[in-house]
Amino acid sequence: MQNIKSIEKAIDILSCFTIETPALSVSEISAMTGFSQSTVSRILATLEKKLCMDRDPDSGKYRLGGIKFHQWKCILSQETSIAELARPIMERLRDECGEEVSLYVPGEGNRICAEAVKSRFSVAKITDVGKVLPLHCGAAGKVLLAYLPEKTRKHIYRKPLEKFTPNTITDPAELEADLEKIRRDGYAVSVGEREEGTYSVVAPVMENRADIAASLCVSGPIFRFTEEGKAKLIKATTSAAKEISRTLRNLRRYEHPGT
Repeated sequence: MQNIKSIEKAIDILSCFTIETPALSVSEISAMTGFSQSTVSRILATLEKKLCMDRDPDSGKYRLGGIKFHQWKCILSQETSIAELARPIMERLRDECGEEVSLYVPGEGNRICAEAVKSRFSVAKITDVGKVLPLHCGAAGKVLLAYLPEKTRKHIYRKPLEKFTPNTITDPAELEADLEKIRRDGYAVSVGEREEGTYSVVAPVMENRADIAASLCVSGPIFRFTEEGKAKLIKATTSAAKEISRTLRNLRRYEHPGT
């Protein structure tokens, strides 16, 4: 069990490195994880020795890197990802609507931006690929949450849901009613739920009839969101999401014939 605990701690330490915090010191990681500095230092030294971590000799801060991560990245790149499949369709959708188009996949109790195509406008919503965001607020998160198993949703509700703006739904019962509407409509629209002054129109990308693979999101500043353009955005987004879903299912049948 000691070995398993050590692996768990190593993963917790690796998870501290994000787009917002790409370089961290031992003391910073210790504060983020609650592990002692000596524990963090030993694990980081081991990861560095095994070529999974880079250390800046001047600042003493660590970064994800090393030969091993690059090897693993190359292995993963050999498999066609949903982001790779979706990108051309996302670009066409962006050209049609002008706004940022992003693709989110479910993570462990959250959502991760797997791909993003930048807006044509100078004033626009910008999302970084790899950014981790909550599931309970914003149409992109709620679409994923709507199609996840009930057991998963209940686990998320165990902790108080964070309120980001006055429009964020934090009551599980009210949220469940909203998710039921999303499943019924086949799309979601949100206004200022996670970021004030923004809107999102989102549709599910389905692995099959029951399992969701991702959520496809068109988002931008609220001053460009009109009732007249809303129906057009919903139609364009749901159509693109269905096209990605078909492409994904066809690929899976090709990769795993007979399943």
